[in-house]
Amino acid sequence: MPITVAGFVDLLTQSCPETVPIVAEHLIDHDNEVLLHLLIADVRRFSIERFEEGDTAALRLCLDVVAQGLTDGDEHVVNAVAVSFVEDTGWWDPLMQPFMATWPAPLRDEAERQRKW
Repeated sequence: MPITVAGFVDLLTQSCPETVPIVAEHLIDHDNEVLLHLLIADVRRFSIERFEEGDTAALRLCLDVVAQGLTDGDEHVVNAVAVSFVEDTGWWDPLMQPFMATWPAPLRDEAERQRKW
């Protein structure tokens, strides 16, 4: 059974507890509704910050969940990860390459797939 939006949020907060404040703020800002593309964009910014700060443990936990959303998510989760995480990272920007080098294979594969468009 694919990971739903609710399942993805649960997996994210359980696997990477550092994202709990991000999810809580998102829910407050959006009347307790998950707007997945916006939440994934917040997770992308969080991941970039963890990378820049050298917090490899939190980064790895977060990236693993995002990659799992891409491989095991329903159509909504897959689309949100592909667009609001991978594409919006700016995979074409050479400055993003060191960050992207930390990505699990499914995320790197998606970036490569997008490059070929």
